[in-house]
Amino acid sequence: MTSRRSLLGYAAGMKEQRQELLADIGAFEKLAEELIRRDVKRIYVIVAKPLQKLKLCDRFLEILQEAHVRCFVSSCSDIATDQATIKACTEECRTYNCEVIVAFGGGKTIDVGKMVSVWVTNQDMSLYQMRGVNKIPRKGIPLYVAATTGSGAESSASSLIRHDKQIYMYYSEYLLPRTVVLDPDLVLRLPMENMANASILALTHAVEAYICPDAGAFPADRANADIAVPIFFSYLEKCYKHGLGNDVYLQLMMAPYYSGVASRRIGYGYTHSFALYIAEKYDIAPGSVCAVLLPIILEYEFEQVRDSLADLAKLTHLCSSRATKEEAARAFIDGFRSLCRRVELPDSLPFLKTEDLGEIIELSLYDAKKWSNPKKLNKVQALSLLRKARYKDQGTI
Repeated sequence: MTSRRSLLGYAAGMKEQRQELLADIGAFEKLAEELIRRDVKRIYVIVAKPLQKLKLCDRFLEILQEAHVRCFVSSCSDIATDQATIKACTEECRTYNCEVIVAFGGGKTIDVGKMVSVWVTNQDMSLYQMRGVNKIPRKGIPLYVAATTGSGAESSASSLIRHDKQIYMYYSEYLLPRTVVLDPDLVLRLPMENMANASILALTHAVEAYICPDAGAFPADRANADIAVPIFFSYLEKCYKHGLGNDVYLQLMMAPYYSGVASRRIGYGYTHSFALYIAEKYDIAPGSVCAVLLPIILEYEFEQVRDSLADLAKLTHLCSSRATKEEAARAFIDGFRSLCRRVELPDSLPFLKTEDLGEIIELSLYDAKKWSNPKKLNKVQALSLLRKARYKDQGTI
C-alpha cells in the first residue's frame, strides 16, 4: 500500500516539472503543426470512440497525414482505465514503433495515455510492479494530451487504473504529459453535462488541495488552487447555460489545469476516494458524486477546515468582507451546493444500495490513507455520511 509518508517524501523531493501549454482557439491543429516541425514521423493516437464519431480529431490527423506523418489510432472501442485496455494500446504502440503518443479526450483517456507512455519504455515491469510512489524507473516516450473535459488529469503527475475491485494509483514525475492542449473549439462541440461533471470534479480537487493539512509544505502548489476556485465559480454556470464565446470557455478550461497543478504534490482527500469507488460501482460520472459528497464531508471536517473555507469564500466573493470565519465557511459550502444545482448536478445519491456500502467504505478508506485528511474518518462515521448522501434533505440519516 502507498503510505502518506512515502507520498509526502517523494513529493517534497520531486523536481519542478514544466509543461508546454498550448491554450488557444485552434490549438489542437497547432499541435499537429508543432509535431511536424519536430520531425515526428510515427504517432500513436488514443481517442475514445464517441469523440471519433464526432470527428473532432479528423482535421488534426489530416494535417499530419498531408505532411506524410504516419498516425496509428487506437483500436479500443471503449477507453477504459483497466489493464486490458492499457495492454492492448501498449502492444499496438510498440508494434507500430511510435515515437510519441497523443491522448485526446477526458481523464480516462489521458490516464491510459500516461500508462502506455511509460510501459512502452519499461517492458521488463508489469503494471502491478509500477503501482504506487516512484516505482517507474524510466521516462516514457513523449506524451501530448488534448483535454476535452477538463478533469485536471492533464496537469497531474499521477494516474488511476482499475484492477478487479480496486483502483491503483501510479505516482511519478514521468507521468506528467510533456505538452497540454486546451482548445475551446473542441469543448463547444461536446455535451455541456460532461463539462459540468468534470469541472465539479476538478473543483473538488482544488478545494481538497487547499484545505489539506500538508498544503503549507507546498505553497506554490496551493497557490494554484487560489487561482482555480474563483474561475469555476465565475465561469462554470455561464458556460453551461449561456453558450458564451471561446474566450470564456478558455478561461474555464484553465481552471482544471490549475487544479491539477495544485494536486500534483499535495494530493486529494476523502471526497476524491469515495467518488472514485462510487462512480466505478454505479457507472456514473465522479463529478456527480462530488457534487453531493464534498459539502457533507466539509461539514464533517468543519472545525478543522473552517479558516481555509473562509479564505476561499472571500476569494470567490461568496460572502461579505465583514463576515466571520464561521459565516464565510458556511457560505462557501452553501455556494458550492448552489453552483452544483445551477449546472443541474444531483443533490443526493438515491441509488446507493445498503448492501454495497460496506465494500465501498472499506475500499475508499483504504485508498484515502495515502492522503493527509483534516479529520480522520472511521467506518461507522463513513456509513453515516453515505446514508446522509442518499437523501435530498441532507440532515436526514
